[in-house]
Amino acid sequence: MLPTPYCPSKARIALSEYIDQRGAQLPKTWRTRRLKDGTVQQYAVRGSILSDGAEKTAWALIRLALKAVAEVRQVPLLQLGAVAADDAELAPPPVATNSEALCRTSVRGKRVAGRTVRNHLAEMQRAGIVTRTQFRGRLRDYYVWINPLFLWEAGAKPAQTAEKPCFQQAAFSALPPPTGTNFPPKGVHEPLQATEIETGQVDKCAAQRVQTPPVSTQATPSGYTGQPARPVEAAQATKPGTGRANDVVEPSEPKTPSAAPQGPKTRVAQRQRSMVLEFWWAAQRELYAPLNQSFTEEQGRLACNAIYFGVYGGFPADWPLHRQEQYHEQALERLGLAAGYFARNPHKYPPLPYAEHVAGKGYFDAENAKGFIGTMQWYATHLAHRGQRALADALRRARRELRQHALGTAPKRAQAKTTLELYRYHEAKLRQLGPQALERFYQHFARPAAA
Repeated sequence: MLPTPYCPSKARIALSEYIDQRGAQLPKTWRTRRLKDGTVQQYAVRGSILSDGAEKTAWALIRLALKAVAEVRQVPLLQLGAVAADDAELAPPPVATNSEALCRTSVRGKRVAGRTVRNHLAEMQRAGIVTRTQFRGRLRDYYVWINPLFLWEAGAKPAQTAEKPCFQQAAFSALPPPTGTNFPPKGVHEPLQATEIETGQVDKCAAQRVQTPPVSTQATPSGYTGQPARPVEAAQATKPGTGRANDVVEPSEPKTPSAAPQGPKTRVAQRQRSMVLEFWWAAQRELYAPLNQSFTEEQGRLACNAIYFGVYGGFPADWPLHRQEQYHEQALERLGLAAGYFARNPHKYPPLPYAEHVAGKGYFDAENAKGFIGTMQWYATHLAHRGQRALADALRRARRELRQHALGTAPKRAQAKTTLELYRYHEAKLRQLGPQALERFYQHFARPAAA
C-alpha cells in the first residue's frame, strides 16, 4: 500500500520550500535601471524556476494527485497495482485530466487558455515537479505523474497491511462462541454427548471439571463447524470410587487436538472461497453499511458459513466452474435488488446474515423463505425489464475484466492497461449510464476518497 499522503497544507508547504530552494541555486543576473536624475544603476536579481501562473497550475495538479493517492489507498482492488518491491521506488498514481479541465478548476484561480496550461506543464517538467506526461484518447486528455516529494514524506515506507487486509485472504475456520449479552442456546455450543455428569460424594475443592472438547470441534449457530462431519466419540467411562469423601475425581486425559484442515489447494476450491468472500464483502457494502452495522471477524466467518450453504448450496459437485461463475454473477445482481428494496423501504432492514437463536432463520439461510432466497423471483422479473440490462451488463463486464486482469487472463485490450487505467475506464462507462449507475459501481468497489 502507498504511504500516507500529505494533507493539503503540508503539500503546499513542500511545494513552496522546493521552489525557494531551487530558486536560491539559480545564478544572479544583472539588470540596469535609470533613475530620475539620469544616472544608471545596476542591480542583481535571482529568477524563479516557475512563473506565478505555473505555480498555481502545479498546485491544482498536486491537489488532484493527493485525491488519486487517497483513492488507491481506499479501494482494495487498486492496492494490487500500487504495490512495489522493497527495493523499487514507489510510484504515485497518475492524474487523468486535460488542459480545459485545469482551466476551469477553482484551485487554479483566473481562467487561462489551454495553450497556457501546456506551457505551464513544460515549465513543471523542467523544474522536476512533473516527472512524466502521456497523452491519451481523442479529446487531448493526458496523464500527469507528480513527483512523490509533494505527495508524501521523502523516504516513507509503504504502510504494512494486516495479515488479512481484504476479503481475498480470509479463510473458513472454526469459531469460538460469540461474546455478548445476546447468547444463543447453550446446547448449541456444548454438545451433551461430550459431557458426562458424575454423582457421588466428592471433595468439591479438589474436584475438577471434565474438560470440554476443543473449540474447533464445537458447533456454530449456523450448523457448520469448519471441519468434516465425524461421529461423536463415546464418553469416557467413570472410574470406580470407594464412596468416601476423600475420593478425588481424576481429570480425563487431555486429547491431542487434531490438525487444522489444510486450505484449498485446487483452483476450483480457491475460486469458490473467493466467490463466497466477495459476496460477503459486497453484502456488507450494500446491505449493512447504510445501517452503520459492522461485524467482527467471528461474525464474518459465521456469515461466510451461512452464505456458503444458504446462497451457493455448498457448490454442487456436478456444476462446472463456468456455471458456478454464472451463478455467482446472478447472486451479486440479486444482492443489488435486495439493497434497492431496503433503500426504497426505510422502515425495513435486513436481519443478521446468520442464524443466531433458531437454526435456518438467518437472512442468507436457504430455509428462510423470507430471506435472500426470495430474491430469485425478483431476479426473474428484473431480467424482463430491458431498461436495466445495460447497467447489469456493465457491472458484470467490469467485475469480469478486473478479475481477469489480476489473473493475467484478460483480453489484450484490457490487459494492456494498468489496474488503475482499467478501473477508470469502467468508471467512465458507468458514468454514462447516470448517477445511480455510478453509485452502484462505487458500492461494488469503493467510493473515491475526498482529500
